[in-house]
Amino acid sequence: MKIGLDTAPVTSRGNYCRHLADVLAHYAPEHEYVVDTKRHGDVDLFHGFSFSLPLSVHLGRVPAVMTVPNLNFLRYPHLYSLSERLIALRLYRRALRQAQRVITVSTPAREELSERLSIDPSKIEVVMPLAARVPQEPPARAELEHTRRKYGLPEQFILMLGTVEPHHNHEAVLDALAALDSNVGVVVCGRRTVYSDFLLRYARERHLAARVDFIYELTPADLPALFCMARVFAYLPDVRSEASIVPVVEALRAGLPMVLSDTRLNREAAGNAAAYVNPEAPGEVVAALENALCDESWRQTMRQRERRRAELFSEYAVAERLMQIYTSL
Repeated sequence: MKIGLDTAPVTSRGNYCRHLADVLAHYAPEHEYVVDTKRHGDVDLFHGFSFSLPLSVHLGRVPAVMTVPNLNFLRYPHLYSLSERLIALRLYRRALRQAQRVITVSTPAREELSERLSIDPSKIEVVMPLAARVPQEPPARAELEHTRRKYGLPEQFILMLGTVEPHHNHEAVLDALAALDSNVGVVVCGRRTVYSDFLLRYARERHLAARVDFIYELTPADLPALFCMARVFAYLPDVRSEASIVPVVEALRAGLPMVLSDTRLNREAAGNAAAYVNPEAPGEVVAALENALCDESWRQTMRQRERRRAELFSEYAVAERLMQIYTSL
């Protein structure tokens, strides 16, 4: 079977679909994978990741699978013009009607998609997205030191990875710094935003700037070293945020002890392999971070649980699940 994959999304960490094509080719080499818009009219099945399907797929009546990562234009209408919302809604509805299967990344997203766009739940599948590649061997000491010097990182730090936007409660971790060992810092990774500039001022006003580092342009190849060097991963989006499951899966697969906000999405990803807190309860955040930093018994238990949990999100598991969907059409 010749399977066409969308050329989007392209992110700061690379082309997701090319990564997916490589994984599928490794675990299901009996099929051909095409990541080339000029050849999408000549495929047996197409898997799209944007809000519309290519014209060649429409005209050729090619069976289609469509991944819908979010419905931001409906959830946050104030961020879009009326014309943008209407166009996105029209394109989405047309594409979803044509698609034989619709994929989303979590059970809450599946329910939202069914309710908001009146999609038959029986055609919606939940498939966890691929996380960043995990090297076969951990980074060498020289590579770790190179990465540390490149970004000017402290010896011990809490890693925050993901969208740097309001409702992700970075302030809760910055506030906790004052109660934690002064040798511990926080490293925030994500594109520069108005909110990241606010966080920098927030840290300065509380005399914490020397303990907070921002990495706005992270080189994808450096991510494994960051996970290896970090002491704890903190990810605290609240229920109002458009949170992604990917940062949690990446930290899980890297075996990095995690402190997460107690949301349905986070629990669906990490299960019992994390500590959960209410970001609006400062005492909970401080206690969880202090325990995650210092309690070696707890850290070892979490790593063991993470290894078992990570099997659900392995490249093999994702490839196998997608092939089940592809071959059922």
